[in-house]
Amino acid sequence: MTPAQPEVTAPLKHSGPGIASFILGLLGILLAIVGLVVAVVGIADYLKGNDYILPEPAELAANGLFLAGSLMFVLSFLVSVVGLVLGIVGCVIRNRRRVFAILGVVFNAILSVGTIILYVFGLIARQMA
Repeated sequence: MTPAQPEVTAPLKHSGPGIASFILGLLGILLAIVGLVVAVVGIADYLKGNDYILPEPAELAANGLFLAGSLMFVLSFLVSVVGLVLGIVGCVIRNRRRVFAILGVVFNAILSVGTIILYVFGLIARQMA
């Protein structure tokens, strides 16, 4: 009789959706930062000393830098929603490592919730103006 051999288990692989979620989270954060910087540069012309001159909506829509920055920011929100879904999928896959999936969920959730909060503050500020 031979002694029982210990079962050798191969190390678990990382989940594909988790890696994709992590990458989308990083991409979304980068896109949001670049979008905000571009939008701020686009509206810097309206700052005169300590005064801020509120532009008309048509004038603001014609401002290419502000429009590009705003679209980048909205795109970062959409990327974060897709990354959040992929991260959740990566967390529930069995027999896979979940490190990247958890990091992706955290990054994408922070970006999604932060974007929603920023939009709510913008709506409140618009109502007060």
